[in-house]
Amino acid sequence: MSSSYHNTINDFDPGNFLSSFFRTAKAVLFSPRSFYQGMRNEGGIRNPFIFLTCCALTHTVFVGLTIKKGVIIALSLCNGLVMPFITAWILYIIVTGLFKGSGTYEAAFRVIAYSAATALISWVPLGGFVLEFYRLYMIAFGLSYVFSVKFSKTLLAVGITVVIYVVVFSLLNIMTGTPGPKTVT
Repeated sequence: MSSSYHNTINDFDPGNFLSSFFRTAKAVLFSPRSFYQGMRNEGGIRNPFIFLTCCALTHTVFVGLTIKKGVIIALSLCNGLVMPFITAWILYIIVTGLFKGSGTYEAAFRVIAYSAATALISWVPLGGFVLEFYRLYMIAFGLSYVFSVKFSKTLLAVGITVVIYVVVFSLLNIMTGTPGPKTVT
């Protein structure tokens, strides 16, 4: 679908920062179907990246207030700002290559960036775990719309991406000698 068919009221507008930020976050969190159906597929990654940055910074501030460990705070911010670019690339490759979806990297990044709204409240203990599953659902739905692919295929693409991350980070832990989770015996 061409972006001209999309209702662009859902896109974040830094020129009207506060009201646009809260409107966008509310729409993503509480009406993801309407949000992603109305999201533009093109128009640059600047505005979605600004939205993503604000969500990641908010999350990092709250993580910092609760954990107070510099390394974890830095990793939280780095994770929030860098990983969405990588995730969008992986999902773009899977959805267009494996499932023959029609769309762009930009559209995939927009979906990932706006799903970062969950970071605004995912710092709450145990809430983050539940919200991450909700975020994965929102990403799958958003991708299904912007790539014109069945939801089941984009959900599978998200699952494949999660498996890729688990394997890569497990291998990195093994290669660097970083211990995994401790088990109680």
